[in-house]
Amino acid sequence: MLDLKEELKKVQDSFSRISDIVYQTPILTSTNIDKVLNAEIFFKAECLQETGSFKLRGASSAISALSDDEKSKGVVAFSSGNHAQGIAYASRELGTSAKIVMPFDAPKIKIQKTQEYGAEVIFYDRDKDNREDIGSSIASEEERVLIKPFDNFNVIYGQGTAALEVMNEVDIQFDISVICCSGGGLAAGTGIVLKNRLSDCQLYTAEPKDWNDHEKSFLAKNIVSIRDGNHGICDALENPQPGEITFRINAALNTKGLSADDGYIIEAMKILYDEFDLIVEPSGAIGLACILQNKQICQNKKVFTILSGGNIGVNRYNELLGINDG
Repeated sequence: MLDLKEELKKVQDSFSRISDIVYQTPILTSTNIDKVLNAEIFFKAECLQETGSFKLRGASSAISALSDDEKSKGVVAFSSGNHAQGIAYASRELGTSAKIVMPFDAPKIKIQKTQEYGAEVIFYDRDKDNREDIGSSIASEEERVLIKPFDNFNVIYGQGTAALEVMNEVDIQFDISVICCSGGGLAAGTGIVLKNRLSDCQLYTAEPKDWNDHEKSFLAKNIVSIRDGNHGICDALENPQPGEITFRINAALNTKGLSADDGYIIEAMKILYDEFDLIVEPSGAIGLACILQNKQICQNKKVFTILSGGNIGVNRYNELLGINDG
């Protein structure tokens, strides 16, 4: 049984530890988007967060909870990019060292930023190697603390601080939340916060169609893994299955799953640039993409979503949106 009040207290404790590291990002609205969707959509712009994504929140929360002895030995993490940058930046700010296991085909901008923040990057082949085994091996051999990108309570509580900021800033009775989902940490943290005040708010995860393991798992009432999924445009969301901890939380909160095709993801990216002048990566736009593709659930509703990241190279962004920069 999930004790929501106790879980909320842990999110609040997390926020007190990281408030000097993270930005309080803005809440954005658009009358044009609302008119098209016949709904009121509220966007939390975590793409404007330091390191370009919400992942800094969970990384800072986990590292700030370590003892001085643990910090002296350092941390290790595995990530396709956004968690990597969060861990690297938080490690630098909180006085520890970091090693990050990243796929060799991760976006170059994410690899570069991770290294610039001071972390050592260890590459792997996502089609042949097991990143968790590599990370666990480094943790064991070097006595580093392994900080998983989602299946870690302090990471989950840190991710929940984005929604906590919203609930502290505005008094809006959200009917629905649609939250981007890889391993489920942001959805779990957000759900804890929203359900404490808004018991009737329906929670949804947002995923690309080929990597909709949460959507399938909620329907099956058990963890379902994606096998041999084609790598798509949402590199940050290609985790094959929900985390055990995150799935337990999300299922207890009666979360449901949504997914979107690439066409809707690209349309969402275009809308976000046109309306807010924001460059949002595909994974960061998945919430709006799922709203666009499943707009029947949003009719006359107040909808909360998070623009979760903006880490994408200019060439790749222009390629996806069909922009000719020549």
